[in-house]
Amino acid sequence: MVSRKSRLSRIVEVVGKQPVHSQKDLSLLLEREGVAVTQSTLSRDIRHLGLVKVRGEYRVPGASRPEPPENDLRRVFDQFVIRTGLSGNIVVIKTSPGNAHSVGVVLDAAEWPEVLGTVAGDDTIFVLLRDRRMGKKILARIREFAA
Repeated sequence: MVSRKSRLSRIVEVVGKQPVHSQKDLSLLLEREGVAVTQSTLSRDIRHLGLVKVRGEYRVPGASRPEPPENDLRRVFDQFVIRTGLSGNIVVIKTSPGNAHSVGVVLDAAEWPEVLGTVAGDDTIFVLLRDRRMGKKILARIREFAA
């Protein structure tokens, strides 16, 4: 029998190293590591640890998120970005209708250090940059992924 402290530590470790989409997945992964746990105990542990679901995967709050693979950025930008523009420290990205949110989510997940944040509407994203001098660099990076 594994102690509660050890079990909680194992849960954090498992969630930190691989995608976990459901409690059932987590239970199976723990079982492979010799930690048997009931669904009700696992549910309490998840609540106690404050695990959250981000894009369908359990994550530890405050844990750094891995940068999405370049192919995700390339796929989303190539598929949905229609045109881009720059005004001061704001990059404007025009997408096909209804897709600004999808592009914004991937861009936010990339956590580019030059970007303070994004605001997405239906077909337009405003990307606020830390400094206006970074605009051309970010614009070139976006266009590279959208090509």
